[in-house]
Amino acid sequence: KKSITALRGSITLDSQKGRGTTIRITLPLTLAIIEGLLVAVGDASYVLPMSLVEECVELTRQDVSRANGNRLIPVRGELVPYMRLREWFAVDGETPPIEQIAIVTAGELRFGFAVDNVIGQHQTVIKALGNLYQDVEGIS
Repeated sequence: KKSITALRGSITLDSQKGRGTTIRITLPLTLAIIEGLLVAVGDASYVLPMSLVEECVELTRQDVSRANGNRLIPVRGELVPYMRLREWFAVDGETPPIEQIAIVTAGELRFGFAVDNVIGQHQTVIKALGNLYQDVEGIS
């Protein structure tokens, strides 16, 4: 109940003898719950929508190649471009010797996000960012 209330929602119970109990959970329309892949970079955590995650692979320094300024990693016989979330979000600290790459797909595109650690599947509440962050590149 605390979690629902913290999201500005409510829970109601309706019991009728011989018919059972109905439990109704109401959440604001501005909220949604998604299945996500929880990843870590330094002390920061990020969530990637599971519906976009194709697979996770390990990246060692010898796997890295470049073409036209883009980092590439071989995945199942194909070179996939990737970026380090540590650099994108300017996270302090050292890059680990073995990084994890979350390969995501959007239509025909495949792309990787390099992270320090893949924590696992996580249900995440999402809501609109509002005016403050609507024009910030890389955040949605």
